[in-house]
Amino acid sequence: MSLRPAMEQQGMSTKQRLCLFHGSEVTAEGALAMEDTEITKKMLLEKGIKANNIAAAGIGPSRLHKMGIGSASQLRSMGFDALYLADPKFATEANACFGSNDVKNAFLKGASDAVSIAGTDAMELLDVTVSDLMSVCAGAPTEAQAVLQQLPLGTSLAGVSAATVLDTGLRKSALMELGYSLTSIAQQTKANATELAKLGYSL
Repeated sequence: MSLRPAMEQQGMSTKQRLCLFHGSEVTAEGALAMEDTEITKKMLLEKGIKANNIAAAGIGPSRLHKMGIGSASQLRSMGFDALYLADPKFATEANACFGSNDVKNAFLKGASDAVSIAGTDAMELLDVTVSDLMSVCAGAPTEAQAVLQQLPLGTSLAGVSAATVLDTGLRKSALMELGYSLTSIAQQTKANATELAKLGYSL
């Protein structure tokens, strides 16, 4: 029979505590002396504990939810960004705690977010479409191109309107590099002759 003491289910290990409060005003002694119940959302915010510390301590959205984080936007305000969604465990926990819409609205705000999410499991998990990604890349052709580079080449614009593609600033030369011929653009985005001309494709 094992004599090893039963670990408290929610107990935070020494290493987790040291990672969590590293570089903050909380001393190592203070961190180790703290009760788990004292480590709350309010306390983390008051002490300015940032996302990289929380992640280094191996604390994900479900644990943070138990500590009082009530929405995906609160996660974002603590410094978590769309790059964290590339981790399937983080994305799954965030989705389970806050729902896909809340996570999508909080983490897919700009072009760099789209680049971080493109091609990851988070797309399927959070029901993020290519149209969603391209929409936040308005006026950001470099990021829009980077998004499409991470998706199946030449076939990923189905369901994305020609207007959305035009808004990103992507034009024929970049689209051709990504495998989009005049025919495939016309088929996938339902672009009319005027839109095709604006994109740089001549009939």
